Amino acid sequence: MLLSSRSPRNRGFTLIELLVVIAIIAILIGLLLPAIQKVREAGNRSTCQNNLKQLGLALAAYHDNYKRFPVGENNDDNNCWGWGAAVLPYIDQGAMYQAMLADPTNFWLPIPGGGNNFNQAYPTTTSSDSMGSSSRVNTTAGQGAAKKEISTFECPSDIQVGVTANNGYGKTNYLGCMGSDTSGGNWASWTTPNGGTENGVLLQSNDNNNTWAVKLTNIIDGSSNTVAVGEIGQTASYPLTTQNFPIWPGGNSNYQGQGVQHNYFRIMDIAYPLNLKVGTNSDRCYGSNHTGGANFAFCDGHVTFMTDGIDTTIYRALGTRNGQEPYSAP
Repeated sequence: MLLSSRSPRNRGFTLIELLVVIAIIAILIGLLLPAIQKVREAGNRSTCQNNLKQLGLALAAYHDNYKRFPVGENNDDNNCWGWGAAVLPYIDQGAMYQAMLADPTNFWLPIPGGGNNFNQAYPTTTSSDSMGSSSRVNTTAGQGAAKKEISTFECPSDIQVGVTANNGYGKTNYLGCMGSDTSGGNWASWTTPNGGTENGVLLQSNDNNNTWAVKLTNIIDGSSNTVAVGEIGQTASYPLTTQNFPIWPGGNSNYQGQGVQHNYFRIMDIAYPLNLKVGTNSDRCYGSNHTGGANFAFCDGHVTFMTDGIDTTIYRALGTRNGQEPYSAP
């Protein structure tokens, strides 16, 4: 007897089965995304640390060459480059540095030399104010150097990385440490900070005739225990929805140029804790877009990640060069 063969019926997914598959895929994606984001953030944090490492080593190389760290910013007027310009030759930006030096009509950069000591004026024959002035950072000075974007100055975790500041200036996520608040917790009374009152390492002179630069011998707390540069993120004046970023050459074109201390520097003190993002005090605070803390470069060139929960007394001590505190860098 012959058996009749019956071909199997082709059967596709039912709607319920399709929905189940989609739900499973969605769950898997939901499980994978946090892991992918963690890997990406770990890479960004590592790149950020490498940027600060380069800046820390650049500052050390500058000190080896000139026997002192660069001037943070030599005056409160808009006609001077800041420490970011001074370290350009040490982060493979020598051509840009030479272009900036070649244009002293618009801006100038003090180069320490001779027998100048900390707290002694240089250049001794030229007042900062006599170099001319401008109402804001001059975009054509140094062959347009202020408008150049430099990746070493940008943290990849910044959600606006690659976005230039207002009018196309090159932004920075790394600012020099002026020290602690010498007014005793009230920045508003510290109206004229200068190298003679600041206790950090990268100083704003804010003085028409004197310029201060720190030597290693001035860092009595030890170079490995003293912050030179730290990371910044969102603050009251720099919300994530605007482009009022600090810029690496010094200052910000739409924030009173280079004369605003908290636009090119930060302080480390109890009233200005790490990652404070709202309120007036936040504009003087370090912070980041990393989770739980921010990166800092110390005067010996090493970089560390400080957590938001760091003791504020220790935090303040690490921001000053001469407090003689018994605290070590984390």
